[in-house]
Amino acid sequence: MTLEQPTAPPRSTVTLRGVPESVSAARRRVRELLGEGHPASEDVVLLVSEVVTNSVVHSCSGRGGRVAMTVAVGSGTVLVEVSDAGSGVSAPHVRNDPDAENGRGMFLVDLLAARWGVRDDSGGLRTLWFEVSF
Repeated sequence: MTLEQPTAPPRSTVTLRGVPESVSAARRRVRELLGEGHPASEDVVLLVSEVVTNSVVHSCSGRGGRVAMTVAVGSGTVLVEVSDAGSGVSAPHVRNDPDAENGRGMFLVDLLAARWGVRDDSGGLRTLWFEVSF
């Protein structure tokens, strides 16, 4: 009897500079990885834009540091992890203030992602991850 090893979903990791221009590079990378017509493409690209923008604007990586983005495409899900140097303050959270001019990125993540979370490691690295089902 031969047991097949489960195959890991295709993964792609890119390290971006913590500058505003990296947000468009992250969106481009996701579009390339998912390919034209992928059923989760629009949602994943939107959420990547929001999460990478948060890293660039709110984390210590945002002054030209590094932001790492990993995308894994599985059967029925796309998992995205965005890691940065953290901010030293509270973890990203959902804000639903209809009068706010900004700060709705995590509301969109909460709305469109099947699951999401934040983890901090002992070295100060903060990773926000989300999964979009299709």
